[in-house]
Amino acid sequence: MAALPTAVQISADVLSRKERADDIARLKSMMELHALEYIDVSAHMELLQAFERWPLLAYLEAHHNTPLDLQKDAEQTP
Repeated sequence: MAALPTAVQISADVLSRKERADDIARLKSMMELHALEYIDVSAHMELLQAFERWPLLAYLEAHHNTPLDLQKDAEQTP
């Protein structure tokens, strides 16, 4: 099993991701590309790896995103 990174490494990763997001936001505003959809591929890959590592997390995520209409029907049923 791989060792977890230290708190310092985690903080550095989070800061660099925030800095990248700020760069993209600045670029979008400078070039007037407000409708541009930006996807952080590395964050998406980390999320997929987390779902593979922890199946309960994937299960909860799948059931958390149920359509609202289904939730209303379940509440109205006596």
